[in-house]
Amino acid sequence: MKLDLRKDYKDIYTYVVRRVRTFDPSKNKGPGKATAPISQIDLGYQCDQAGWVALVFDTRPKAKPDGEWQSYIEENRFERHRWQEAFELLETKAVDFVLSDGSKHKFPPYGDGEDDNFEEEYFAIFGEMLKSVLLKARTEGVFNSL
Repeated sequence: MKLDLRKDYKDIYTYVVRRVRTFDPSKNKGPGKATAPISQIDLGYQCDQAGWVALVFDTRPKAKPDGEWQSYIEENRFERHRWQEAFELLETKAVDFVLSDGSKHKFPPYGDGEDDNFEEEYFAIFGEMLKSVLLKARTEGVFNSL
């Protein structure tokens, strides 16, 4: 299996832009009151037991990184099924990745239990890609309208 994260990068960036452009405080599916301004934006993901990204707008007056956004994943999730497929396949087979910057990375199977850092490295690839998406969105002024 080959997983090309360049496509995911583009798709997720488009998802972020669309979510920001269509944000309607009266219909917000996130923590806080519908009439309050956004105080925090959370971008979460899962790439092992499921594959998704969720952008959640928090309008609580004193929002903090307390995990409350996780109660709103279902309403805001953007599916990435191949992430979970790759993780499951890695139990027995290698998976080739093309990272969002075009570089390549091959994960060997982890089923032998020899690589204690496998999950950390696997999760970091997705986290770094999402960080890059958010930095690009910030640089391009995507969040300015909020």
